[in-house]
Amino acid sequence: MSPGSKSSVTLGSRARPALLVVSAWTLVGLGVFLQDVALASSSRRPPPGWSDALFILEDVWIWAAYTPAIVWLARRFPLDGGGWRRHAPIHAAAALGIAVLDAALGRLMAAWLRAPAPAPALLLVFERTVLLSVYSYLAVLALGHALRFRRLYLDRRLAAAELERQLAETRLGALEAQLRPHFLFNALHTVASLVRAGDSQGAVRTIAGLGDLLRAALQEGGQEVTLREELALTTRYLEIERTRHRDRLETAIEVDPGALDALVPRFLLQPVVENAVRHGVEPVAGPGRVEVRAARSGASLRLEVRDSGPGPQAAGRPGQAGSGVGLRNTRARLWHLYGAAQRLDLEAAPGGGTVVVIELPWRAGALAGGVA
Repeated sequence: MSPGSKSSVTLGSRARPALLVVSAWTLVGLGVFLQDVALASSSRRPPPGWSDALFILEDVWIWAAYTPAIVWLARRFPLDGGGWRRHAPIHAAAALGIAVLDAALGRLMAAWLRAPAPAPALLLVFERTVLLSVYSYLAVLALGHALRFRRLYLDRRLAAAELERQLAETRLGALEAQLRPHFLFNALHTVASLVRAGDSQGAVRTIAGLGDLLRAALQEGGQEVTLREELALTTRYLEIERTRHRDRLETAIEVDPGALDALVPRFLLQPVVENAVRHGVEPVAGPGRVEVRAARSGASLRLEVRDSGPGPQAAGRPGQAGSGVGLRNTRARLWHLYGAAQRLDLEAAPGGGTVVVIELPWRAGALAGGVA
């Protein structure tokens, strides 16, 4: 944005409240004039003329000029709480001062608009208008306090929202911090198992993949990445698990290409896939299979992690409680990020095995920082 456009925006933001104040006081003046017309008609007096209308509008426009000052006084010297004892004399002096100024200006306008008739004395004008001026001051002062209370209310709501956001970020950071060492411990355990088994080539491949996983796990970033990046991390993990389990583990990833740019929480799939390998493949003597699927479903992103194991009940994996740190933290993170707009269910898969279904609000993005 250029400096000229910034100055025009600033002038526009300042002109709108001024226009609103002038318009409001103009309506008040028109109301007073119409009331004078109605009273003149009911009492069969001559109706007020244009000079009377101008005199009334002049008076209310002067009060439009007073209004910002009175609102500032309300904000600077509020009467709520314990401040009214100190600030009431200030407002009394301001009200009387504005009454004197209003009477002086009214006398000048009367001399100009109603010439050649002599203008009334200043004291007489003051006596006639002082009560109306004080009442007008109090009305604007009340409006100033109302605006002040509204600003305080909005500021407190903003502060509360900021505190809630910081608390949510703290909780999410703590949950992710629990996932990272848990995940890395299992990856290192895989390397140790390969070394003990004498599979040096598998250990080297696993360490190379683990380097990528370490880079992703230690990388700073936001809570969300694209599904494309999350799948790259999941693929690295599954490669390590396939090396560890050799021919016992078969994997498949089926993803709708249109869903690759959807945003998902970091480390969303890895603990779910790890859970599928641990409970769906390791307890079974023969080969096992883990499938990862992702597709858009209306306004949601639907993710499925399916294994060919004995099922949730046989493996001691109740649907709502989940199993271990991974699923518990994943469910908590989803709740903090999306509230009731998400779900994570662990169910028996048709034909045997277990399926974890995750649904998130669909949001597309292109965030950098995934596993290369």
